[in-house]
Amino acid sequence: MSVGMSLAWRAKQPKKKRCDRCELYYPESLEQCDHCTGLNSTQLAQLKAQHQETLKDNSTFGKYLLFSAAIIGLLLLLSFL
Repeated sequence: MSVGMSLAWRAKQPKKKRCDRCELYYPESLEQCDHCTGLNSTQLAQLKAQHQETLKDNSTFGKYLLFSAAIIGLLLLLSFL
């Protein structure tokens, strides 16, 4: 994706603000956070824990992708020798 397309795509995305309660982002067009509205403190703690676990899983997946890309790059380099 080119820089111009990236900027155009970003301009079309709704503006977001961060919730003070759950610390997740939600559209500015909403008056309240759609993630944590109506949750009690126990449910909120579960939501935060689930979000942290998702971030951890995404980080691990990214490391696997980086490792795979390095192996493929090495194999391509060796194929030209």
